[in-house]
Amino acid sequence: MNKDTEEQNQEKEEELDVEEDISLDIEENDSIEVPEEISQEEIIKDLEDQLLRAKAEVQNVRRIAAQEVTKARLFGVESLAKDFLSVADNLERAIESCGEEEQFLSVKEGLELTLKSLEGSLNSSSIEVIDTSGKDFDPEKHEAISLIEDDSLDPNTIIDVVQKGYTIMDRTLRPAKVVVSKKSQEKS
Repeated sequence: MNKDTEEQNQEKEEELDVEEDISLDIEENDSIEVPEEISQEEIIKDLEDQLLRAKAEVQNVRRIAAQEVTKARLFGVESLAKDFLSVADNLERAIESCGEEEQFLSVKEGLELTLKSLEGSLNSSSIEVIDTSGKDFDPEKHEAISLIEDDSLDPNTIIDVVQKGYTIMDRTLRPAKVVVSKKSQEKS
């Protein structure tokens, strides 16, 4: 039991040493001077500064909230718009499958009018087809699904469009799936 008592006494002494060190640190830091009196002019300047900062903060919050609302309106319909894009793709495939046979001309005409109406609705919602004709490959707007060697074209020129791409307010909704040219490899 003597050992236990000695250990407890030693722990108490260590605690007292730590408390003395802390109190010394506090006494040393007490020497910081704090002005006893602040003039009314300084108080007014401080309050004006706080008011200006509060106004700026409120303006920032309003601006950010307005941006978030705009984003929600513009991009909140993205999943619905993507579903409509698949409908447009299916209408285009149906039109292609009709061919020029006389028995399908009225069906083809109806499908073309329906597709034109759908494209008009998409355009009025700021959803537009990505222009790919004669353009260079842009990985933000295009998805290369095939490369074809063609020395007559510059490398990375779009040769064919497999599936149209669309943008909504200059943001890519769906990239265009394209075939891209590349230089032929010379055999050594």
